[in-house]
Amino acid sequence: MDKHRLEQLISGAEEQCCREALSLVLAAHSAPVFGAAKAIEHEVAAFHALTKLGFLSEHPDEYELVMVLRITKSKARSLLYQVGLRRLETPESIDAALRILLSEPCVMKDRENIFIEVPDPLLMDCLRQRIRKLGFISDGSFSGSVAKIPSRALAALIADLIPDDERSTVKKQLRGQGVPGDDLAGLICGALGVLGKHAAGEAGERIGDKLGHFFVDGAAKAFDWARVSAGKLKS
Repeated sequence: MDKHRLEQLISGAEEQCCREALSLVLAAHSAPVFGAAKAIEHEVAAFHALTKLGFLSEHPDEYELVMVLRITKSKARSLLYQVGLRRLETPESIDAALRILLSEPCVMKDRENIFIEVPDPLLMDCLRQRIRKLGFISDGSFSGSVAKIPSRALAALIADLIPDDERSTVKKQLRGQGVPGDDLAGLICGALGVLGKHAAGEAGERIGDKLGHFFVDGAAKAFDWARVSAGKLKS
């Protein structure tokens, strides 16, 4: 751990930032009483303080923790898991995290499978459980920090994460754009298929920059990419 860099960050940080970082570190000592918190609570508190100071990035992966904190990979994974447990406390927070993951993913498409990088080990477990809950097999489809998901499974997941009050609008838009499919999941799968055809020729058929439109700007603009792709398919 680079002590000199940490001292530079502290010296150059604004007063409010230092106050917040100090508050994060000391909070672990007051829950429930001084000295009662387990070591992991202090590690998580230090993690958040280091993130606040910019010593760690906002969403570090295992490799960053290994190199910056000089800890083992297993320790880094355990720390990320513990941080995730405290962030994803409710079903709503898990859904929100999955939407963010699929909005700004590191994604590659290969035939009928889509590969998504999931740096957060707890979120990977949440993704695995959600895929199983939707009736798809996850065993053997996930390895390390990369999830290998069939297009149909990803489409079902995206459909499941779209709010109920937006589903009819999304279906209407997709049908109006000429995307093939019956129910919402089928339409999204069709949209992914359209996108995959037009991604052909690109390295690994990269589609990550397109998936984000499922969850940003509301239903009215959620599928602009599908409209453009469908238009190209017809021409």
